[in-house]
Amino acid sequence: MKTFKTALSWFLLLFGLFLVIYPRIAHQPFFPVFHYEKLTFYNPVLIPFVYVGSYLSRAWGALLFAFMLGGFIAGFVPSQKMRSLFSGKNFKSYFYAALLAPVFTVCSCAMIPIFGGILMSGAGIGPAISFLLMAPASNFLAIIFTGEIISWKIAIARYVFSFLGAMVIGYLIDKTTWARKEEERYSGITAARAVETGEEDFHKKSEIAMEEAWGLVVRVVPYLFVGVAAVSYIEAYLPQEVVVKYLTGVIGVILGAAIGVPFYTPTLVEVFLVNALVKLGMSPGSALAFLIGAPMASIPSMLGVSRIINWRCVLYYAVLAVIVGIIAGLIYMETIKIY
Repeated sequence: MKTFKTALSWFLLLFGLFLVIYPRIAHQPFFPVFHYEKLTFYNPVLIPFVYVGSYLSRAWGALLFAFMLGGFIAGFVPSQKMRSLFSGKNFKSYFYAALLAPVFTVCSCAMIPIFGGILMSGAGIGPAISFLLMAPASNFLAIIFTGEIISWKIAIARYVFSFLGAMVIGYLIDKTTWARKEEERYSGITAARAVETGEEDFHKKSEIAMEEAWGLVVRVVPYLFVGVAAVSYIEAYLPQEVVVKYLTGVIGVILGAAIGVPFYTPTLVEVFLVNALVKLGMSPGSALAFLIGAPMASIPSMLGVSRIINWRCVLYYAVLAVIVGIIAGLIYMETIKIY
């Protein structure tokens, strides 16, 4: 049984990777894909089922690989060692925080307790905030789905600008007096030790990977499907002329970065929302601005973070996140004009 569980976990990981790579080599999907002509042709009750079915036929391989990869990272990489990289006061800490954050495939609100644990473990507030912002904005699930559903160019741009933005925002906040007060407040708090998996054997780590992957599925997929179903009605009924008028050009980039702030979209749902808006005429620059600004600075997540650090820090990083989204969208908009 132990050998079977190990073999199954590795098979699912490698099969998922195969399903992601194969279409790029063969230029066709490994399994048939369901396409619809126009959502308004269907009964309104059936629209979300048609939309979710089309999405699953295209993305189930990426889903399998992403969730299994998340499980293997959790099973094989000790979290305590990961968090210890953020405790330094040099710029490397920000780099490590932004580099390692994408392994946490969670939304901005789910990141809040992780953020609190990192702070209490002795990490500096700057690297901790870099980690807080990078995980929802560019976790590997979000990047894979942005590439699969929207565009790999936008996916790469999303990762690069989120990476640089998270480091810069964390660094700037670390230099404020508000942040220093928060570090002093947390300096006497000791975090509970993370469960180490380093002493487990290969079979046990593989079993843990499977369990963690399933845990990710349970936490993410229900919200994902509900969100995708809701997005189906946006694609079906939002007037195209409204999107073309307000979500293109420079104004569209600014609105794209800002309109996500009042809302909360569970991780990955923002990809499908933006994909629906792109189909209706949203410009790529505006799409990129939304994909960066919304996950970093939604009001629900800010409310939660304000229970851990003071409101000045929260508002500061939120404003900076929107600015990063705007800058990213404008640069991307000008870049695609050139190429």
